[in-house]
Amino acid sequence: MILLRECYRWKPEDSKTNVRFSFECPEEVICIRILFSFEPDALTVPEACLPMIDRAVRRYYDGRGLEYDQISPESIGSLKNLITISLSKDGSYLGNAHRWQKNQVHEITKTKAAPGFVCPPRVAGKWEGMIHLHAVCTLKCEGRLIIEGRVSDALVSG
Repeated sequence: MILLRECYRWKPEDSKTNVRFSFECPEEVICIRILFSFEPDALTVPEACLPMIDRAVRRYYDGRGLEYDQISPESIGSLKNLITISLSKDGSYLGNAHRWQKNQVHEITKTKAAPGFVCPPRVAGKWEGMIHLHAVCTLKCEGRLIIEGRVSDALVSG
């Protein structure tokens, strides 16, 4: 069954912000499956990347014992959007999926959890999460979040 379905549109100004979401998991659900994706995953046009890279290098390395000349913005390449997802259940933090992949699948039960997460004592109940927009480098980025509930050994999508 579909517990949550959301679509998002982000832009660079949304960087360093968070988007909250929540869903209710019925008693019969034994597993949640999170499908999270965003597109595009990177800014690849060198002319667009170079000013951003140059600003970051100057911000983080100027006056810190490294010569700016040692870091060449041209050698860095494309810039990836960094968007992660975290979960909490019943007031307890369950973890964060720090992944670079633009298409992610995370499954969580009370006995098994995807890397980056811990198992909750029970699956049923209210879940809360957050999408962390660490860096949106592309002029626009579209995200999609689908959370499915698995009943018994069958996945039921509605």
